[in-house]
Amino acid sequence: MRIEHQTLLEIINRAPGFGRPPHRIDLDKEVRDLRNRIANQAELHIQPWTTLLNESIQFFIHFEKFQYIKPLSSNAMSFSVVISKLKRDLISIRELLLIGQDTTSLVLARTFVEDLEIAMAFALDPALCESYASNNDQADFWNKNIGYGRVYEKVESFLTACGATTEHVTAAVQKHREFKKFCSGSTHGGRTASLRSAFTPSLLDSDVFHHLSLGALSEDTPRLCLFLAQESQMFAGSVVRNCISKKPLHLFSSYQPSAELFDAFASAYVLQELVVRYGDELLAIQSKSAYA
Repeated sequence: MRIEHQTLLEIINRAPGFGRPPHRIDLDKEVRDLRNRIANQAELHIQPWTTLLNESIQFFIHFEKFQYIKPLSSNAMSFSVVISKLKRDLISIRELLLIGQDTTSLVLARTFVEDLEIAMAFALDPALCESYASNNDQADFWNKNIGYGRVYEKVESFLTACGATTEHVTAAVQKHREFKKFCSGSTHGGRTASLRSAFTPSLLDSDVFHHLSLGALSEDTPRLCLFLAQESQMFAGSVVRNCISKKPLHLFSSYQPSAELFDAFASAYVLQELVVRYGDELLAIQSKSAYA
């Protein structure tokens, strides 16, 4: 609703001595300073975790570029646009984390996991790709094919087709269920997420809470970087393994060798090596944090 100028004057007149000009904040400067401060802290304290996140983005940038080097069928287009969405998800999450918005980033992290599941389902099921391409009612498509746990069967079948063991498949789906539940508080306005935004426990000092700050690093920042890297590596590795198998899935069977595909596969390998070599060590460091 509109605030009239006269109303503001009346409010000021009711508060004798309240004669100073209103304090204004230079948001561009404050956010710029915040970004520089967080970037310096991240470089000093969580550089291995942010490197993993950066490598995840590398893969999706190269894999997306490969998608569009030739005309696409409707089935391939369904998969390709989701790959574009996954790239954007990760870039947005990275930007949020590097201005200290860990709680808000969890909303997008849940979206990333759901988009990853959709990509797996599309790679597995050509009929689902066609339905996605021809259905203008997004809610209807989601309710019938993705939501309420319907996507998990397709995720399981995708990972199995890519060579994962039953144990790995079960663990991967359970991990997705638990992570999306963890993100629910941030997604649906939960009390804990709001409290953590108002009083953010410091990553660097167990006795410090960041209050009235525009943003801050917390223990969730490195945890989220590692989780996203592990999920990206699982997807990237599955794609590579299935592409070179004797019976690739319907989308991957049309892939032809190219410089762009080589770049994507090379990125997948780099990400794999970093996760395999350092993932357990970083997880152990996280488990020893003051707020684990």
